[in-house]
Order: sequence, then structure tokens, then C-alpha cells
Amino acid sequence: MIDRGPSSDPIQEIMRRRLTRRSVLRGAGMGVAGFSLASFLAACGTDGGTGGGNGGNGGNGGFDIAEIYAGEPGSTLNFANWPFYIDQAKDENGNVYNPSLALFEEQTGINVNYEDVINSNEEFFGRLRPVLEAGDDTGWDIIVITNGRIFTALALNDWVYPLDPARRPNFDAHAATWAKDPFYDPGNEHGMAWQSGITGMAYNSEMTNGPITKLDDLANPDKVGMGLVGMLTYDMPDFVMINLGIDPKTSGPEEWKEAAAWLQMQKESGTVRNYYGNDYLDELRNGNLSACMAWSGDVLYSNIWLGYDNLEFVFPEGGALLWIDNMMIPAGASNPVGAMQAMDFYYDPEVATMVTEWVLYMSPVPETQQIMLQHADEAEAEGSKGRANKLRATAESPYLYPTEEFLAKTSFGRSLETDEEAAEWDSIFLPISQT
Repeated sequence: MIDRGPSSDPIQEIMRRRLTRRSVLRGAGMGVAGFSLASFLAACGTDGGTGGGNGGNGGNGGFDIAEIYAGEPGSTLNFANWPFYIDQAKDENGNVYNPSLALFEEQTGINVNYEDVINSNEEFFGRLRPVLEAGDDTGWDIIVITNGRIFTALALNDWVYPLDPARRPNFDAHAATWAKDPFYDPGNEHGMAWQSGITGMAYNSEMTNGPITKLDDLANPDKVGMGLVGMLTYDMPDFVMINLGIDPKTSGPEEWKEAAAWLQMQKESGTVRNYYGNDYLDELRNGNLSACMAWSGDVLYSNIWLGYDNLEFVFPEGGALLWIDNMMIPAGASNPVGAMQAMDFYYDPEVATMVTEWVLYMSPVPETQQIMLQHADEAEAEGSKGRANKLRATAESPYLYPTEEFLAKTSFGRSLETDEEAAEWDSIFLPISQT
């Protein structure tokens, strides 16, 4: 059994103060208006580049995996992640630390410089882009990027190294089906899932006229009231398409316009209070929203760990949006060998459980469910019945451990690969939330 830190329970105090990773991610709303995709896909298809700098070969890169991963790992690993997206505990002196990172350092002798510096995909990429274009080391060995247009740009411009499939035995042995070979990254050539989640709906059972079960409920004043619905600006185009029976992954402008028409109808119905980023969760908890689009981990920890019994997460009848945050190695990284070692380390089931029990999003390692149930039994044996019950409820959540049947009703969002696509997408959807 891995030592997961002190047996005293700091999680309640920490979780009451934390913003969720997903809330921080969406803090800028759509986050891409005026941010030209062409400016960071311009290298694709040009001649003369062999990867790393601004040449780009559409993701092939001409990289030599044997050369990239030759030799021993470096003594230091620089890891950039989102805030509150890794396990935390307090040592005997009351200092907050990351138990899983401490274990990695102990086992490997590699010192990890871990910083929670990513507040949005676009903003973080904007800082890295000039360095990547110059073919220089960004200073990071691991970065965590959500599937979507920034992931696509990094891969197509050869601004991330291809991963060495021979260096991820834990991934091969323990990764969930949904984490292997995703459509946006065939063969996991460029990324390995850190955590994942579902965009669905949530409602306050004390404010709605019965349960909320389908997309159209969010446009029905008789169900949700007037001016009491929150929509998530970034996710809503894909989410609405899924619930209209459209596959976002293969959608085009006509389908985008169909989704926009539904959103405009909803807006005119008068149910919408606002279009949100990171602030939707406080609005929901404070009773300012009767229903909203929501991220699974947010509602899960609010309901189970913080006692908001009136809040329910809903998997809509028409389906839900699936997203994955991926560990990637920037081209030019100084310690790619150590990066691969750390990325695979987090696919050890015990280590993955350390993270999942704190962040409460979908783990790419299914065995974490049984380990969490074992921890619940241990907590109860130690007299911590409340914590045991919360661990069991977490482990039994279908939103944290979805079945294959459940996942079959989800879809990834659209990956925009050209500036023309991005410009048309934004011209269709941005006016809805900005006017």
C-alpha cells in the first residue's frame, strides 16, 4: 500500500476553498474570439521543417523517437498543470504538499518542479507559441492540454514530441478504453490522458418543477423558470449538437447553424440568466440558477463532499460531451525521458487513485474504483464513517466510472483544424453569448 500522506483529513478544508480545474479552464468564456487559428496552424503543410521549430509537417515531424528518448532521464522535471488538479495533503508541520509527486521523486531520484500555471488552453499556448516557433525549449517537460483546437495546433505544427510507445507499460496495462486511441490523437501519438470528465446538466431540486432530463427543459420556463438557466459558453455548441442528434466530430457549418438556431430559440424563451465560465458553480450553489450546463466533477464534489443535497447532475437523454485533458511533451523539452517516466507513473493504479480521490474527475485508470472502495473500508475501520461513505459514493458514481453503454452516449467535440473553420464557428456561435 502506498503511503498517501497523513491520516488526518485535510481534504474537507482544501476542497471548500478550491476552485475546480474545469471552472478555471473556462474562466475566459469562449476564450478564442480574436485568437486566430491560422496564426498557429500557418506552419502546417509548409516545406523545409523537420519538427520542433516553425517548419511543421502536419504532425509527422520527422522526429527520431530513438534519438529523443536516448540516454538516462535528467535530474529535474518541469511539469505545468492546471490549478487544483493533483492530490494534496498536509505534512506533520501543516505544510501542503503533493503525495504522488513526493513518491515519484523518492522512487526515481528526479526532482519535480510542479507548477499550476495553466489557466486556459489559449492563454497558456499564447505564452508558449513564440518559443515553439523559434524551436527553443519552453522550459516545460510536461504540459496538460485539453482535446480541441490547441491540442490540434500543437500536434499539426510538430510543437510536441511524439511519445515513445515502448516507455508506457502502465498505460498499456491499465488505461481505460476511452483513454486509448482517441479520435483526435490516433495511437496516443502525442498525448496520454491526465483526467477526463463529462459536460452534462445540473439542477437545483428545490427550484425546478420536477427533474430536468433533456436539453429542451433548459428552454422551458414552466420547468426552470424565467432567467434562471446558466449555459457554458465554450462547451454549448458541441453539447447542443449532441442533444440534437448531430455528431460534433464530423459536423459542418449547416449543423453548426442548426445548433445556433436552438440556442437562439432558448435565448428568446427568456430562461437564460447568463452565459458562464468559471462562475456558474457559485451561482448554482447560491440558488441563483435553477438549472444549467455543468461539469461532472463540480457537481459530484458539491453534492457528495460538500453536502449540497439539492444539487443533481444529469446525463441528458440526448447524450453528453466527453473531454480529456492530455499530458504532452513540448518539442525541445530538456527531459523527455523523465517526462515519459512520470506520465506512465500516473498510470499505476495506486498512484492514479491518489489523484482521483482529490480531483474527483474521471480517472483514465479504471482500477482506481476498487482501490477507492478499499480505502472506504479502511476509513470505516478507523472510525471515519463519514469519509468512508463519501468515498463509496464517489466510487459508485456513474459519472466518475461510466460504463461502456454510458460512454456510447457521449461524444467528443469538434476539432477545428483550419482558420477558416474557426472563423466560421466563432461567427455562428459567439454572437449568441455576446449580445
